[in-house]
Parts: sequence; C-alpha cells; structure tokens
Amino acid sequence: EGLTKREIEVLQHICKGMTNQEIADNLYLSTKTVDSHRTNLLEKTGSRNTADLVIYAIRNNAVNLE
Repeated sequence: EGLTKREIEVLQHICKGMTNQEIADNLYLSTKTVDSHRTNLLEKTGSRNTADLVIYAIRNNAVNLE
C-alpha cells in the first residue's frame, strides 16, 4: 500500500495496543505526528478504525509482533 517505514513502525506499536502518547514517547515523536501517521494509515489501508488497522496488518504481514 506504499506505507512508509515510519508508518509501519507506528502500525507495529498500534498492534501492540499502545496509545498515541506511548507511541510518541517510544519513537521520540509528538503526539500530533503520531495522529498524522495514524490518519495516513487509515486512509492508505482503507481502514475505518484501529481494529481494522490491526486486521489489515495481520492479513498483509505488515508487522512483526514478536
């Protein structure tokens, strides 16, 4: 789907159940930047919500959850 490296990193953290604040702290980003990445992920994957994003990630082997 043309996801960037950073979007994939954010997606990995989303799949681990992290909040936007936790993702921001972990990746040294602002929460606003994480919000932007989340919005881009939703648009690029055609997902409606976080649950859809996780399903997309699993179906497309987009993340390594180990």
